[in-house]
Amino acid sequence: MRALLLLLAALFALALPADRARAATCEAQMSDIAFGSVSLRAGAVNRTSGSLTIDCSNALVSVVGVCIRFGPGSAGAGPGNAPRYLRNGGGDALAYNLSAGGYGALYGTLNEVFVEVPIVLGRGRVTLPVYAEILSAGTEFDTGHYQSVFSGAAHIEMSYGLLSCDLFGTSQSVPDFRVSAETVASCELDVGSMSFGQVSGLASRPADAEAAIDIRCTAGTSYTVSLGMGETPGVTDPTARRMRSLTHSLVYGLYRDPGRSMAWGEAPSQRAQGAGSGYGQCYMVYGRIHAGQQTAIGVYSDSVVVTVHY
Repeated sequence: MRALLLLLAALFALALPADRARAATCEAQMSDIAFGSVSLRAGAVNRTSGSLTIDCSNALVSVVGVCIRFGPGSAGAGPGNAPRYLRNGGGDALAYNLSAGGYGALYGTLNEVFVEVPIVLGRGRVTLPVYAEILSAGTEFDTGHYQSVFSGAAHIEMSYGLLSCDLFGTSQSVPDFRVSAETVASCELDVGSMSFGQVSGLASRPADAEAAIDIRCTAGTSYTVSLGMGETPGVTDPTARRMRSLTHSLVYGLYRDPGRSMAWGEAPSQRAQGAGSGYGQCYMVYGRIHAGQQTAIGVYSDSVVVTVHY
């Protein structure tokens, strides 16, 4: 009989900490995550963060285990919430990711997090960062407000008084929070090379070549495209740029029309104009090495900066 009583006492002692943990009261608050104004052009990095705060009180133990689970959000998500989405009124969906460790694929997707809250004199608080990163890029997205709301147990919930997220504990609702972004107009461009090939006989006739510029701007965005004067110092005339080979040069011009009558330069009157559609728009650049030049044999080159103003 004495052995049985000792065993029961030992079991009661093991159960006591869990009971005391369940006697605690815990609450959680997730801050809103606002990306602010973001550009979705290629290469843009759109990252921000929020904070998850957990408060526990009336605890009779030194540590309370808390599990926070994150669902897809009101805008939906892919399998395993990777990625989650932000949506605008028109149905466009921006992909983004939430993680608990940092930015990038290395840290995975935040679906649940287990936190041990240290207790001092019956109370404890832990604040954790939550990292957010927009994954979508491209000019096909409309400008404006995108968001997703996390409301109710399907999207964010808490349980506490447990040793891991795999166990049952006391459930507690978590206030709503939202993730939002304001997309702004953006432009991207791809620029081809212009090659005149082997040029001879410039004394009697010019040499012509073409190159393509592909512009992608957000739908409805007005823009202009300018071409710089090249690498040779002192050039101000877009029809008299200079390709160089050591100390020798060839004079050439860049134009907006096949007839080579509309110079393409940096001044507002010399720029190409357009309005974005969200998708690629191609502009041809027409080059001409002017006739009447005599120069040495060599490889001639120049570099011209293409700028989109929007």
